Amino acid sequence: MSARFERDRAAALPVPTHRFDACILQPGQVDKYQTVRFDRNSYSVPRRWAFRVVTAKGYVDRVEVVGDGATVATHARSYGSGQKVLDPLHFLGTLEKKPAALDHAPVYRDWQLPPVFTELRAALVARLGSCVGTRHHIRVLQLLASHPVERLASVVTGCLARGELDATTITAAARPFRCDIAPSSSDNAMSLGLAAVTVQPADLAQFDRLLTRSPSQGDADARRDDPAVAQGQPEAPEVADDAQRVGEAGP
Repeated sequence: MSARFERDRAAALPVPTHRFDACILQPGQVDKYQTVRFDRNSYSVPRRWAFRVVTAKGYVDRVEVVGDGATVATHARSYGSGQKVLDPLHFLGTLEKKPAALDHAPVYRDWQLPPVFTELRAALVARLGSCVGTRHHIRVLQLLASHPVERLASVVTGCLARGELDATTITAAARPFRCDIAPSSSDNAMSLGLAAVTVQPADLAQFDRLLTRSPSQGDADARRDDPAVAQGQPEAPEVADDAQRVGEAGP
């Protein structure tokens, strides 16, 4: 009897409408170092999420940080203790105020970038000096927030070949690639749907017929064609609005 009851009870339970998310959820608040703790380790998030409440989702191979219903950071999961898993892209904004961190902060010192970025910095320093050249290099690195590293490396390679050694020129050369994003499936479906819609051109002759008809003739034709007006019966005069109808008017 007990087994049958459990079987009937399980059959009566509603079936979930969404896919099971195989992760551990842990809410937390981002600290002043732009990190949130999960399972004894700290994971970085973008600067705008500092001091805000987020949720860390721990999967077998990764940790996702969710804020306002969207994933704001993804890291490979660490199974150590007391480690800081940092993404250099999350700290690019601080380089404007602390350019020396580019050479001394571990998050940047251990940053593995294509060799062309090292070549760019050396060329900028040789042309503009150490201080100004480093700041131009930082401005180029900040483009990685909106460009894939491979694409920006290609742009930098082209600028180096042409001798265009300043951040403004490199930024202008990379700008057209920001819109080079593959459309989603929904965008493709919408485009196909719009392509199937055909709009008939307007018949301008209809407006010409209206212009050639006098107002009195138009009113007479309208009365003659109106089925609500009985043939041979005098048309009832229009009744003016009474006080009650005026009182009902308003916003």
